[in-house]
Amino acid sequence: MEWSSRMQSNVSRNRHLAALSLGICLGLLVLAAPYVAAWLRYTTAPILVLLIWFVMTADRAQSDVALRESEKKFRNFFEQSLVGLYVIQDGRVAYANNKTAQLLSYDGPDELIGVPLEKLTAPEDLPKLLENHRKRLDGEVTSIRYTYRALRRDGQRVWVDVQGSACIYEGRPAVMGVALDVTRQVAFEHQSRLANRVFDSTSEGIVITDAECRIEAVNPAFTRITGYGAEEAVGKLSRMMTGQGAQAKINRDMLAHLASDDHWQGEMRDRRKNGEWYPAWLSISTVRDADRNITNYVGVFTDNTRRKQAESRLQFLASHDSLTGMINRSGLMAKFSEEIHRAALDNRQLALLFIDLDRFKTVNDTLGHLAGDQLLVAAAERMRQQLKGSDVAARLGGDEFTVLLNDPQSSGAAAKLAERLIAAMGQPFMIGGQEMFVTASIGVACYPADGTDAPTLLKNADVAMYRAKQRGRNTFQFFTSDMNTLAFEQLLLENSLRRAIERSEFELHYQPQLSTATGQLAGIEALIRWRHPELGLVLPGTFITMAEQNGLIVPIGAWVLQEACRQGKAWHDAGWEFGHIAVNLSARQFASDDLLDTIRAALDKSGLPPSMLELEITESTIMQSPQEAISLLGKLRDMGVALSIDDFGTGYSSLASLKQYPLDSLKIDRSFVKGTPDDADDVAITEAIIAIARKMGLKVVAEGVETTEQAEFLRAAGCDLAQGFLFGRPASASDLERQWRGVRLASVA
Repeated sequence: MEWSSRMQSNVSRNRHLAALSLGICLGLLVLAAPYVAAWLRYTTAPILVLLIWFVMTADRAQSDVALRESEKKFRNFFEQSLVGLYVIQDGRVAYANNKTAQLLSYDGPDELIGVPLEKLTAPEDLPKLLENHRKRLDGEVTSIRYTYRALRRDGQRVWVDVQGSACIYEGRPAVMGVALDVTRQVAFEHQSRLANRVFDSTSEGIVITDAECRIEAVNPAFTRITGYGAEEAVGKLSRMMTGQGAQAKINRDMLAHLASDDHWQGEMRDRRKNGEWYPAWLSISTVRDADRNITNYVGVFTDNTRRKQAESRLQFLASHDSLTGMINRSGLMAKFSEEIHRAALDNRQLALLFIDLDRFKTVNDTLGHLAGDQLLVAAAERMRQQLKGSDVAARLGGDEFTVLLNDPQSSGAAAKLAERLIAAMGQPFMIGGQEMFVTASIGVACYPADGTDAPTLLKNADVAMYRAKQRGRNTFQFFTSDMNTLAFEQLLLENSLRRAIERSEFELHYQPQLSTATGQLAGIEALIRWRHPELGLVLPGTFITMAEQNGLIVPIGAWVLQEACRQGKAWHDAGWEFGHIAVNLSARQFASDDLLDTIRAALDKSGLPPSMLELEITESTIMQSPQEAISLLGKLRDMGVALSIDDFGTGYSSLASLKQYPLDSLKIDRSFVKGTPDDADDVAITEAIIAIARKMGLKVVAEGVETTEQAEFLRAAGCDLAQGFLFGRPASASDLERQWRGVRLASVA
């Protein structure tokens, strides 16, 4: 070291000066010899001793000065060191420099002297620290390096890297060492490990390229999505960022955007290793150096195949019947209007056949909805087999179908098709190993003779179909202008409905809703039934549509609300914890001006807490006037009632509009539940609906649960509540209470 070299140089120089002084003295003595010879004869020995002492004293004085100087320089170096230097003796600090005091948040080294290691070390690291000290003092190791957590005076913990060895300090054994604060390095290493873990385990594909878009790294998800392993991808140009053909232009624009904005995201298409194209959502960010030059691109992408398939499925279901695959009423009206426009331009005819399956209700009531659905699917397939390519078949709902016949040359063509359809429907159906028989009643309306717009033609074909039923079923009937049978029947039904309220012919049946997690009763849905004096128990499918069309649904709906609230309050007062009671609001009822007053009156009269009432509104009802629906739902929420969308997934609502509605739950339509867990599309849609609800903080209710497999799938998928024939058919209030009060299942599955 420099200071040591200087000290040795000073000592050497002082010795030379002492020798020179001795030479001068001897020279003077020689010159004076003639005069002092006699004196020297008697005093030579004492003088020599004196000269030797002089030289030695001068040499030692100069050495002491140099040693003190070097010690001072060494101490200054020790105190001003950029790393912590310390001495530990008998388990306490015997010496420390300024950096050590600073590291441990002490005001100075003197405050550290005598502080025990226990006070300076995290408890979990103290045993390791003491063991390392022992090894050095016992001579097991000469030097050891390790990292531990030190305790600062202010209570904070810092990671310290130390290296020390045994020494003798002030005559006694000690450990001297060097300490360095590595808290940032430890945090960085932790973050690096965490980043590596995320990189390796995330479900999103990650690709890192250089500035020329050559791949430097990919994660396992990249391989899982694309099929390319890291060894195949690294070093190659990223197709996501360069593209081919038309995609290349898009990607050039993307890179130009990244050059100025540092981030880009959007949809793209890429090809897997097996040649399959897949949609992806790609997000790219740039990495720049200190000079703002791009050094890397980091791309994160997800495989959108399942989401796109689910979106396509939802779009398909918006215009198609999920059970039969035919277009639904909405799809029919759009297609019919389009064909009418073309027919008007081409001066050609159209024929609409309205088909209703006779005695289908009997099959549904006796064998259940599952058998009924299977029958509908089989009937729809037989209809398709009778059509030509330009004809369009649709299912309107329930057991009602239509066929749009393009350009019939005469009414005879429509009659022949009706005859073929009746013959096909008249053949026995094998459903669940049982032979079933149904027939078809068909009404026919022609364009332009029977109407010039889709609604009119559909209504007239419906009227003709009712005339066919009146004539004994299993036949067809063309619409005629003097046909009034349907109007007469509608009038009779309307009068009967009005009298039904006055004569208390309506009653409510209740179906349980169970928690999929606990098996406990979590809610009850109220369902209206008509106890007709002649027809017996009439299900809502027979009269609700009529009531909706003529406005009777509003007073009927008001009665349902009042009765449901009354019964719910009675159960509540009796101490039965049944959760909530759900009531359906029809489209006409939802649009009525006095809905809020009707609900408030039902709650006030019954005394039922508003939080125990849940109102179910269909998705299509809300979408008729979205902005008005938002306002009305907000007012209902302010009243304290719960709100649910019924038959979710069958309407046209988007996620953007859905999030604006103040909802509590979504009810998955039975058409999706029915196919689970075997149908991949229904599984994907159901899981997507549950995921959407979870993200939005909504409960999920599944209706139409008929098998334990469906129930188990729904439970595993995270559905909150389930209802269906598996748990119980709709029953009277007394029957439901007798069946479910005090009952708890182990699980819904």
